[in-house]
Amino acid sequence: MVRPLLILIFLLSLYHTLTAGKVLPSSEGISIEETNYVKVEKYVYHESKIDVLLVGSSRTAKLDPQYISDDAQNLGMRGFSSTLGLELVKNTELKPSIVLVEINGTIGLTDEELIKSLFDPLTYYTRLYFPMFRTEYRPVSVFIQAVRNLLENLNIITLEEIDQARVNPAFREKIVQEKLKEYNQTLSQKEKTDLRYKAESIKSKIEEIENSGVQVFLYDIPGDRRIDNTMKSSQERELLQNLFPSNKFEWLPEPPDRDWNTSDGVHLISNDAKVFTEFIRTQMSGVGASR
Repeated sequence: MVRPLLILIFLLSLYHTLTAGKVLPSSEGISIEETNYVKVEKYVYHESKIDVLLVGSSRTAKLDPQYISDDAQNLGMRGFSSTLGLELVKNTELKPSIVLVEINGTIGLTDEELIKSLFDPLTYYTRLYFPMFRTEYRPVSVFIQAVRNLLENLNIITLEEIDQARVNPAFREKIVQEKLKEYNQTLSQKEKTDLRYKAESIKSKIEEIENSGVQVFLYDIPGDRRIDNTMKSSQERELLQNLFPSNKFEWLPEPPDRDWNTSDGVHLISNDAKVFTEFIRTQMSGVGASR
């Protein structure tokens, strides 16, 4: 009975040493939920000052922060929104210099249980001092990440090529047409009321973060031109611009007018996400972001 216990302790100690020393590759997640958790934990347990932090939905999740700054981080999460990201910024002591907040119809999607679990004292300090308990160091996820890294290093396949391969033109067009039917309608009174309520929550979080010395900029992400020009999308943008007026909130300029390529009418494919992220970097160059 003692020997198996000693072996277990040895293996755990070894794994802790490998993760704490960053010998093992950190996983980016092998599922949507896991990827979200990895992003959240990497932010909550970061040890150095973050230059630029992006918060938002799955649209923002497509943006690679390395094209903005070496010290940038992305808290865009599938199924959630800027509300969750801003709540995390509020609850962490070491805050970023700049926070970029995605503002569109996705605002308001959050997860109170996730926030509670992250900042529960037992959970927080266990993961803070023992990285092996974080989602990014789950053994299976680490193994899959190592394989991915190997394939990229050998130039066998890149993440961009994987992303491009997922885009099926016929399937994409079908999704776009379905979205056009949904968005070629006026914004309902209930939707307007919901947006106003969610906007007030975002505003209060932004105010609290700005009071702690953080610069906050608002932005939206372009998608398929046909969907962006629908009645519902146009009304949504107009309402949000009124709720977040430019005389009170700092908005990034509109991105270049071009045909943005998406996988589903909404989410930019990797190449176009890179173009948009580089556009953000250009805007940040005048406000202290690293080039």
